[in-house]
Amino acid sequence: MKNKEELDILINKYLSRQCTSDEIDVLLHEFNYPESEEALKAAIMQYFEKSADSNSLDDTGLKNLLDDVHTKLIAQIDEPSNAPKQRYRKMWRLTAVAAVLLTFLFAGFYLYLNLNRVKPGVAPLASKQPENDVIPGSNKAVLILSNGSRIVLNDVKNGIVAKQGGIAVFKTDSGQVINKKTNDDLASNTMPAGYNTIITPRGGQFKVVLPDGSQVWLNAASSLKYPTQFTGNQRNVELTGEAYFEVAKNAAKPFKVTSAGQVVEVLGTHFNINAYDDETQVKTTLLEGSVKVLYRQSIALLKPGQQAKITTGTDGQIVVSDNIDTDEITAWRDGYFQFNHADIQTVMRQLSRWYDVDVKYDGTVTSKQFGGAIQRNLKLSQVLHILEKSGLHFNISGKEVTVMQ
Repeated sequence: MKNKEELDILINKYLSRQCTSDEIDVLLHEFNYPESEEALKAAIMQYFEKSADSNSLDDTGLKNLLDDVHTKLIAQIDEPSNAPKQRYRKMWRLTAVAAVLLTFLFAGFYLYLNLNRVKPGVAPLASKQPENDVIPGSNKAVLILSNGSRIVLNDVKNGIVAKQGGIAVFKTDSGQVINKKTNDDLASNTMPAGYNTIITPRGGQFKVVLPDGSQVWLNAASSLKYPTQFTGNQRNVELTGEAYFEVAKNAAKPFKVTSAGQVVEVLGTHFNINAYDDETQVKTTLLEGSVKVLYRQSIALLKPGQQAKITTGTDGQIVVSDNIDTDEITAWRDGYFQFNHADIQTVMRQLSRWYDVDVKYDGTVTSKQFGGAIQRNLKLSQVLHILEKSGLHFNISGKEVTVMQ
């Protein structure tokens, strides 16, 4: 992590458009450190205070200043198909940094300037936020034990929430359920293994540590069914929705994930499965190790950076794509929406699941595509405000969002 002086230099170079691609990578990496947030905000604020008279800058001038950064986010990345892959990745990282900077500028700096020059009797911008704004999702899930008991994890205290044979189920304050063996060897050997199911609602996410030490991050509107103990010569789980897996290595016990009719088999590896019912494809993306994907009569062996796609309603063939941007695939786990040539329906399906809202379209659905990264901890109105820069308009009414041309 960089110190304050180094961050000041990086921010100034970036906003002055003097950053090298390596420096952009460093800056983007800094946003992964929560403790860097205040220093980054201060550096951004200091840059604009030096570059413009904040007390005399009118709304138009301020909008132009912010839009200068904003264009890097919303601009569609229409790179020629024969362009070098490395150049594309650098452009993408530049876009992602701009997205995060934009978040700070609109949510912090813009409010700061307006509050500084507000006239008596004039309501500040903060008071003009939608009255029915929607907060982002959080760590929420329901754990259904093998005996049928239901535990609402966001309502119970941290610590042991259940004991099953030789396994204790812990809930932590960081949004995790940990299934851990106890010293009760007699119970472990005599109790038959049952199945637990953890379910995240729309607007929820949770992490599960399985009895073998494998880690699973569940995205919103997803579920994972897993055994209280891994017995026999296989480790079998069932997934609906989306999850990121880091599987503990055990050559004697293959780990198998069943989802939407496909089976993903591994020994120990990192991968992401997107198998939502409302998506047209089931996507399995490998980050580390190797996996075997089986679907009907098709089999595919994946290497890191490859993705297996199965299109719903087709003959069941597995299509393998190379050179996948794995940062885009796992952005949800790291706290971002990340889009690459995504249409508005793809974007809104993600927002619907994370903010627990329904979406409808007024008029013709736009064919515009979106590219960039947006933080998932923003309120819904802030995310929609960013998307409105593309020319779309949105209306929030309770738990319903209307998309308008």
